[in-house]
Amino acid sequence: MADDGGIRASDSDRENVVDILRDAYSTGRLTLEEFDDRTTAAFAARTWGGLRELTRDLPQQAKLGLAKPEPESPSGAEEKVPIAAGQARRHLSPMLPILVIWLGIALTARQPDAFVPVIVILLLLLRFAGRPGRSRHDDRHQR
Repeated sequence: MADDGGIRASDSDRENVVDILRDAYSTGRLTLEEFDDRTTAAFAARTWGGLRELTRDLPQQAKLGLAKPEPESPSGAEEKVPIAAGQARRHLSPMLPILVIWLGIALTARQPDAFVPVIVILLLLLRFAGRPGRSRHDDRHQR
């Protein structure tokens, strides 16, 4: 690996090192004076080399790194958001405000026929709940 000690440190790099120093102090690896001196030095450090020196004698080393830029998606392509295992993607339907309005009208009117649109909208919401929007174009490619 190339010598990257001269790379300028970011705020998150400094905070990472202070977290390591805090853990080392809480486990008895550093005295209060050492912790105070190293924490002060961490916040004053300008480069990765300066930060690495503060954790060199500790079991946990600083993880310093450059932020990786997000790859740009081609124009017109949909962005895909990763979903953790077991986590359902929830979408609020644009029909929800209509349902609330019709429910208000039905309750105000106090007529049994006024609840028909509410029931229809509710059934539609339940029928298509949890399904991400798909176009006909997507359906053709999945067959």
